[in-house]
Amino acid sequence: MVNKAIACALFFSLVAALFASSYAQQTCGRQAFNNNKVYRTCTDLPVLNSFLHWNYDPSTNTVDLAFRHTTTSSSRWVAWALNPSGQRMAGSQCLVAFQNSTGRPVAYTTPIGSGSPTLQPGSLSFQVSNISATLEGNQWTIFATLQLTNDLLSTNQVWQEGPMNGDTPSIHALSGDNSRSVGTIDFRTGQTTAGGGSSDSRRRRRNTHGVLNAVSWGVLIPMGAMIARYLKVFKTANPAWFYLHVACQASGYIVGVAGWGTGIKLGNDSPGIKYNKHRNIGIALFAIGTLQVTILSFFFPALVIIT
Repeated sequence: MVNKAIACALFFSLVAALFASSYAQQTCGRQAFNNNKVYRTCTDLPVLNSFLHWNYDPSTNTVDLAFRHTTTSSSRWVAWALNPSGQRMAGSQCLVAFQNSTGRPVAYTTPIGSGSPTLQPGSLSFQVSNISATLEGNQWTIFATLQLTNDLLSTNQVWQEGPMNGDTPSIHALSGDNSRSVGTIDFRTGQTTAGGGSSDSRRRRRNTHGVLNAVSWGVLIPMGAMIARYLKVFKTANPAWFYLHVACQASGYIVGVAGWGTGIKLGNDSPGIKYNKHRNIGIALFAIGTLQVTILSFFFPALVIIT
């Protein structure tokens, strides 16, 4: 029986580790492309529901990339750019995409001057080839191959989205997330930062959400169940097993509430991005855990007297 308990403990520990690892992964890692293109590196950009995927070839200093922006529509334009002069649109070397009045996706390059940007087609300071764009459902994707110099392999990046006025991109919002869509990128190492060096808070919250729920539903609550199942048969463990069981279940529920809260915050910060199976499983677990704790709060005094 003790061997069974050890086996169960190892099993639940493995499940918890896999659970935590799964939700620590980036959202971009679960994205796919219809052309079956595979990118070795990707990053979740911190605002505007945007993601960057790329392959870097050190022998030629080329970067094959895909910029994806979700929760958009055919009436919006999207853009991604490198800007060695600073974390701003002015001076950036930009890739732009929109859908014209005939319904055809248009992708092109444009350098952004210091004046009022017009997003008119133009050549960049580096060579760009194979540029194209797709609009599938509510997400834009820009594809391109960049021939970069050494000083552009680690530099500033900017991304934007805005409304269309016929076949002409209009000015984007100048506040909120549109003012925070800047950061740095190193194509060689895959490292990125947001907003001039601050870490990606959304990624931290996602990792926290995964760890909290792994500890709660994957470790503490199963451990409490195993204590009740395997220790209560030993007379010497009575009533200690019961208090250990309650402690694991109660602490697991408290940690689970914290994980639930971070999940709600992540959902509110990512409109349009939904994982229905994960959400439904989370709702079911939280409801069952709440029911158990509610019942325990009513019957705990009587159980203490009985034990």
